Amino acid sequence: MRAAVCEREGVLKIKEIPKPEIIRADDVIIKVELCSICGTDVHIMSVPPGYEATPGTVLGHEICGEIVEIGSAVTTVKPGDRVVLNPNDYCGTCDYCKNNYPNFCEHIRAMGIDVDGGFAEFVRTSEKTVYKISPALPARIAAFAEPLACLLNGFQKIRVMPGESAVVIGAGTIGLMFVQMMKAAGAYPIIVSDPNERKRALAKKCGADITVNPLEQSLEEVVHSQVPMGADYCAEVVGSQMCQAVNVVRKGGTVLLFGVNKKAECQIAQSRITQNEIAVRGTWLANATFPRAVRLLESGVLHLEELITHTLPLEGILEGIELMKTGEGVEILIDPCLQEENK
Repeated sequence: MRAAVCEREGVLKIKEIPKPEIIRADDVIIKVELCSICGTDVHIMSVPPGYEATPGTVLGHEICGEIVEIGSAVTTVKPGDRVVLNPNDYCGTCDYCKNNYPNFCEHIRAMGIDVDGGFAEFVRTSEKTVYKISPALPARIAAFAEPLACLLNGFQKIRVMPGESAVVIGAGTIGLMFVQMMKAAGAYPIIVSDPNERKRALAKKCGADITVNPLEQSLEEVVHSQVPMGADYCAEVVGSQMCQAVNVVRKGGTVLLFGVNKKAECQIAQSRITQNEIAVRGTWLANATFPRAVRLLESGVLHLEELITHTLPLEGILEGIELMKTGEGVEILIDPCLQEENK
C-alpha cells in the first residue's frame, strides 16, 4: 500500500510498504477514508522537530475509515462498520490507567508517532481504540472526531455559561471549534486573537464577536475595552501565550492551556495569579470524550465544513504541511483514494 513515512528528521516520503495484517487477537484493520493534518504533524516535520516521531513511522492520527478485517477476539465491531479512532493506545495497567486517567498513561503508544498512523491506505489498531459512527456521517465531518474529543476534555474543565465572556488565542481548527462551542453555550462577547487574516475571517463566521490582530493591536486593551474586569475565560491554543492569557482574564477568571510548544517558556509574576485567584488549567488528549465527540458531530450542532480549506491526495501531504505552516490552510484533509491530478 501507499503511505507517508517519516524516514528521518525533516524527511517524509510517499512509498510502498506492506499492508498491515492482524497480529493480535484484538486487532482491527481499517481502510482509511480521510486523515487530517494536525499541528503535531507540522511540528514533527520541522527541523529540528518540535515533536519527535519514531523514524520509519507512518504519520497521521486524525482518522476515519471502514473496518475491513478483525482479529479473533473482536466482538464490538465488524467488517463494514465505519469508525473513528482514538490514536492513543493506553496500557490499562499503569497507576494512571487504573485510576481512570488514561490520557496520562505511562506506556502510551501514540499512532503516527510511536506506531504507524493514518496517512496510508490502511491502518491497524486495537478494538478498544475505535468508535462506531453513523453510516450517514460524512467522512469530512467524521475526521474532526479526534481533535474534538481532545477539545471536549478541556471544555468540561471551564464550563462556559450563557452571558460569560471568553477569549480564544489562536484560530486554527481547535481555536475555531472552541469558538463554536462557546457560541453554542451562549458566551458573549467572544474575542479571538490571531495574526492571520483568513483565520480571523473564519473566526467571525464561527461566531466570534470581535477579532484581533495581535501584531497591530493590544489584545489586553481590546479585551478590557469590551469587558472592563477582564474575560471570564481564556482558551490558549497556540502553546506559547500563557502570559497573554493570564493578563486578559478577570480576577477569579480561568485560563485553559491547550496548545503545546515544548520550546516556549513564560515568565510571569506568580503573585498576579495568587492575588487575583486566577485558575490555570492544562488539558491533554481525550479522556472518555470520544463517545460525546461522535454524538456532537452527528448532531450537526457544529458547522465544521467551513473550516476545511483543502482536500489533498496522499502525494500532496508535504504541500498540506507547508500550507499549515504558512497559515493558508486550516483543516487540511488527506484522502488516500484521491488521485493527484484530481486534487
